[in-house]
Amino acid sequence: MSAVYCFHCHEPVPSGTSFQLEFDAKQRQFCCAGCLAVADTIISSNLADYYRFRTEPASRANAIPKELAAELSSFDAPQVLEDISTRQGELTELELSISGMSCAACAWLIEKQLRQLPAVHQVNVNSTTQRCHLLWRADATPLSGILKSLAGIGYQASPFIADQEEQVFKLELSRYLKRLAVSGIMTMQVMMLAVALYFGEYTGIDASHQGYMRWISLLLTLPVVLYAALPFVSSAWRSVKARQMNMDVPVSLAIYYTFFASAYATAFNTGEVYFESVCMFTFLLQLGKFFEYRARSRARDATSNLLKIMPVTATLLKDGEQHAVSARRLQSGDCILIKPGETIAADGQIISGQSSADESMLTGEYAPVSKNIGSLVMAGSINHDGLLQVNVSKPLASSRLGQIIALQQRTLSQKPAVLQRTDRLAKYFVERLLIIAAATFVLWYFWLDADRAFWVTLSVLVATCPCALSLATPTAITCALARLNRNGILIKNAQVLDVLPELTHIVFDKTGTLTEGRFSISDITLFSSDYSEAQALNLIANLEAYSEHPIGRAFADKLTTKLPLEQVNIVVGSGISAQFNSMQIKVGSAAFCAVTPQAKAMVYLCVDNQLIAAVSLHDAVRQEAPALVSQLQQQGYKLLMLTGDSSEQADKLQQQLGFDQMVKGCSPEQKVAEITALVSAGHKVLMLGDGINDSPSFHAAHVSVAMQSGTDLSKNQADVVLLQHDIGLIATLLQGSKAAQRGIRQNLAWSVGYNLIIIPLAVAGFVSPYIAVIGMSFSSLLVVSNSLRLLK
Repeated sequence: MSAVYCFHCHEPVPSGTSFQLEFDAKQRQFCCAGCLAVADTIISSNLADYYRFRTEPASRANAIPKELAAELSSFDAPQVLEDISTRQGELTELELSISGMSCAACAWLIEKQLRQLPAVHQVNVNSTTQRCHLLWRADATPLSGILKSLAGIGYQASPFIADQEEQVFKLELSRYLKRLAVSGIMTMQVMMLAVALYFGEYTGIDASHQGYMRWISLLLTLPVVLYAALPFVSSAWRSVKARQMNMDVPVSLAIYYTFFASAYATAFNTGEVYFESVCMFTFLLQLGKFFEYRARSRARDATSNLLKIMPVTATLLKDGEQHAVSARRLQSGDCILIKPGETIAADGQIISGQSSADESMLTGEYAPVSKNIGSLVMAGSINHDGLLQVNVSKPLASSRLGQIIALQQRTLSQKPAVLQRTDRLAKYFVERLLIIAAATFVLWYFWLDADRAFWVTLSVLVATCPCALSLATPTAITCALARLNRNGILIKNAQVLDVLPELTHIVFDKTGTLTEGRFSISDITLFSSDYSEAQALNLIANLEAYSEHPIGRAFADKLTTKLPLEQVNIVVGSGISAQFNSMQIKVGSAAFCAVTPQAKAMVYLCVDNQLIAAVSLHDAVRQEAPALVSQLQQQGYKLLMLTGDSSEQADKLQQQLGFDQMVKGCSPEQKVAEITALVSAGHKVLMLGDGINDSPSFHAAHVSVAMQSGTDLSKNQADVVLLQHDIGLIATLLQGSKAAQRGIRQNLAWSVGYNLIIIPLAVAGFVSPYIAVIGMSFSSLLVVSNSLRLLK
């Protein structure tokens, strides 16, 4: 018996169900009540053409539960609506992100559905970006009513909160399109007049008609030179004032050089006019710039995925009542309610309830993370199935999500050394180009052919391509950063892309880096009859409660009685001391406690300099560590392990992984000394640590990489942060940096090689202006397209 598929979503219809609806004189089968309800709504709303013209099945639908209706109504709060929308007189403008769209028919259906609402003034749906631009009267129909209307036909929508860069991108894209339209339309009009003038030269044309068509061409060209070409001259003027020539200087000279020469010929009825060349040149330049801008925006979009999960609303619990507020206005100490399926609105700690959370957008790990009372939650993660009360620890801007976004934007705004060098090369190139153009004009006008001097000089200005030279590096770097971000690697300092391909040595911390960092007590040896095992562990747990080191967490469940400790002193990488009942307590390494090391023991407890207990801990090696070490050694890197662990576990790990060198029992100062010695010997060093007590070592190395941890990112001194618990990402980081360097070299080779070939040809008069424009635009697009390959 063949399977029956749902008419709405094309999923198999479960046996024993009977959800049917007549459509086009046939009984249609549905898999659930939700799909049936959605189909009935679509057909009864005179939108049945959706089913006739769609090319992909819809997403499975569900009837709107009361919880979803309540969630949608939270967007109607005045503060929330003010934060996520803009006012256009009496109308409200908003961008919606829509999930469940599968084809252009979905966009048609959504537009038709929303246009049936009287309050909706304008709606435009983009099926590619899955966004909807909406303009409506919020006082007549609340936003929740619009979202419920979409949910009724099977689409889940929520406000899309674009950052300032996104808004700037939209505005700039609109400007590009307007300038492109003006230059394109005027080009067509002026070209028709130019054809008439060209034919008139051969067939004879009345002087008054010729003058008339020249003046019309001049008037039609004015919008091009005064509007469409204005960005080129504005940029050129800024660079001239700053005494730093950029690529728009020769472009502007070419456009206005031709225009004013043609205007002079029109006004005094002498010589030839080339208005069609001005319009065509500007149009082709704008077309190339438009495609280039769209291509570069792909890389920008790839780095802004986190913006899409920025929470918009939150449910604030105040005096036992629920209040819908803007997530951006939450403060530390607020208590919020997180319902099943909601985006967690702020970093905080669970004070009531249990659930699991999807943190994949922040960590790259798709397995649900269990959450209980006392667990920490992160803004932007998704609560699965439990009802949680969370005490806010950080507002949205200071949350882990907010810091990652801020670091991404800061990284993209930095200029690595290679980019600064290419910028200087482009400026040098433009200055020499202007000299060559001037010399070309003089050569042709006085010695070769005065009639061709104008056109040959124009070709020299146009054909050469400082644009490609200036784009060669930034596009490759942007795409490389986007690819690494997508793989869970956050580059905080773009300068590291210059250093990574030159690395010779990679230094690993052990605890929490090569190992899982989740310690468990395997054995305890007592050396004093005054303390029982439970008492000794409780004493250790009281001191370790002051530490953030992974070892300290192994004793957390051994804290049975809270002790009044005084004069607590933490020695990073060594141990903790305190006063208790006039006794000096020490917990830490054998060297810190000044005792003889015991086999396998990692933590020692001393009371008044007397050894009380030695504790052995077990910490599993990361599964990916052996393969990573083998891969890096095959690629020629020298690998070192520097660890503060002086036990036999360090030796066992060395035997298992086979590092080129291992130094155990290192204090933070000794780690710095080891790395400094490598740097002094001329080696390029990368340091990989857990980011908790490796800060001094991070400063000593050329490149520092921190594992994902719960510490505040703003306090992390590392150049790179791995957002996943996977040190295998080091290989991805190194591969990405080499790919970026390779892309930069390819781009520079093309742009420099192209100019070295085209300049002599243009000076010799073998390149016409039209070919020059096409060559210049093609050169820029080729560089950008080559960089975009880094995204794959």
